[in-house]
Amino acid sequence: MVTLLRRLFIKNYQNIEDEEVRVKHGVLASISGIIINALLVIIKVTAAFILASRNAWIFSVALISDAVNNTADIASSVVTLIGFKASSKPADKEHPFGHQRIEYISGLIVSVLVVAAAAELLFLSVEKIISGEGTTYDILTMVLLGVAILLKVLQFIIFRGLGNAIKSEALKATSIDSLTDIIATSAVLISGILSYTLAWTFLDGYLGAAVALFIAYSGIKMIKETSDPLIGNPADSKLVKDIKEIALANSHIHAVHDVIIHRYGPQKAFVTLHAEVDCNETLMAIHHEIDEVEKEIEKKFGCFATIHMDPVDLNDEEAKSVRENIEILLLNIDKEITIHDFQIIYHDNHKTISFDVLVPYGKGHPEEEDILKALEPIKEEGYRLDVNFDRPFEK
Repeated sequence: MVTLLRRLFIKNYQNIEDEEVRVKHGVLASISGIIINALLVIIKVTAAFILASRNAWIFSVALISDAVNNTADIASSVVTLIGFKASSKPADKEHPFGHQRIEYISGLIVSVLVVAAAAELLFLSVEKIISGEGTTYDILTMVLLGVAILLKVLQFIIFRGLGNAIKSEALKATSIDSLTDIIATSAVLISGILSYTLAWTFLDGYLGAAVALFIAYSGIKMIKETSDPLIGNPADSKLVKDIKEIALANSHIHAVHDVIIHRYGPQKAFVTLHAEVDCNETLMAIHHEIDEVEKEIEKKFGCFATIHMDPVDLNDEEAKSVRENIEILLLNIDKEITIHDFQIIYHDNHKTISFDVLVPYGKGHPEEEDILKALEPIKEEGYRLDVNFDRPFEK
């Protein structure tokens, strides 16, 4: 169904690398969200008034809160629409990296609105529990709730499908919001069925509170997922692997490390990496090869690439032997630690070993002083150590 909608409303819908096509996906999702949520608000407000007229004008807090939640969803769709439109603006003097991060910001705003709706729902539900008011549902109201659930399922399918198609965090966040709405409305429907069949009128407030807590949890989770790209995510390990493979396919590059991917939006990325090259080759020749690798990375992944050259002496047998010994010493204390940028600097009266140690994040890995202590046998052989500590930039 999502593919059919894309075919009908988006020209060249498969060309998702095109920024204009991507924006059209976001516009399609936003407009569908506004229409569906407007219908849901009408359905639920109508159902709430029908119920209130038959219950001494005591309104169902769960039903009203659910309608308020859908009103917030309309605002969310408007924010998403504005976000996609704004993110498509080209780079300018004030924003040389473009505006694509606005998409992340719009997703974050949607997430905050979800939490705000949950807080309002919780407040109303607790108020009703304290007052002891009950609500008895009827057949018509339950039918309307069933229709509302089907509409939300449709919205979830559209948002999830479009979000996956263009890999949009904003649309994925909105699809999760739709899923929580399905659960929330289903809980209201269950409450209605129980009040109608078993006369459990007291459930309305308690189910409203339970739904509110569930929505709040989902909203907080969405805040994290949409804010992470703004703070700075680790690079995808597969993407890093693919970039390394391109670099290492060039016979002049012997090792690659410190691959860093800076994202300024879903389609705007800058890649930097360090490449170890033979120090005995001419600078002009190596520079040409590096340029070719940068162009290939940019062509394949649509990003900007910068490669820093690290010269190493591939014929230094002493360096090879010492490096092997150091790797064995480090392997004994942590199998996940690796080293790079290794070289021996020869002075008139001493030798300095310079290298970087890559220590993974997380508990269980040795501290810097433990690593330096493990390298004491190398110092006892008469070498001086110049050790730098690195952290990984990928998952």
